[in-house]
Amino acid sequence: MIKEIAGVAKGVVVYGASSREIDPSYLKAARSVGGILARNGVPVISGGGKGGVMQAVTEGALEEGGTAIGVLPEFMIENGWNHPGLTHTLSTASMHERKATMAALSRAAIAMPGGVGTLDELFELITWRQLSLYKGNIVICNVGGFYDRLLEHLAYTDSEGFMRAGGPSLLWRVAGSAEEAVEMALNEPLDGVPPIKY
Repeated sequence: MIKEIAGVAKGVVVYGASSREIDPSYLKAARSVGGILARNGVPVISGGGKGGVMQAVTEGALEEGGTAIGVLPEFMIENGWNHPGLTHTLSTASMHERKATMAALSRAAIAMPGGVGTLDELFELITWRQLSLYKGNIVICNVGGFYDRLLEHLAYTDSEGFMRAGGPSLLWRVAGSAEEAVEMALNEPLDGVPPIKY
């Protein structure tokens, strides 16, 4: 698994939909995230797709002269699903390796609106942070209230005792805009995680 790219600093991984059939406000926010990260000199890491939120965040970074890194399993590249303008295109053997590579290249993560693939990536990273396997900030970008219901369910999960006390406040942050999401991602990491008691 690739853990670094020569001459490229750790970036921020941005998760999001590949679908083009979504509200333009989500694409606008993703493009803004890419652009703001680029203006801050931070490489943007994504799933590297040429559609939807992934396309928007990549193009937002490139428009500002930034670095856009896409990580895709071989079968996606063979099918031509990768964005052609990526600064670096990394091929992996599997979806599992793709997620691990994106996390390894990043210092923080932002989850933009997306479907089950985005939720898979987000929850795996939250789990890794809970186990102290990932140290960076995790930000849920709740554009237009997209994640309201998910956040309600996570609060319910916590209230029912399925998370360690104080878990949500230490595992992720919630942003309402692109600007806020980037600020939260780049700020000092949250201190520690809830203690593991088995």
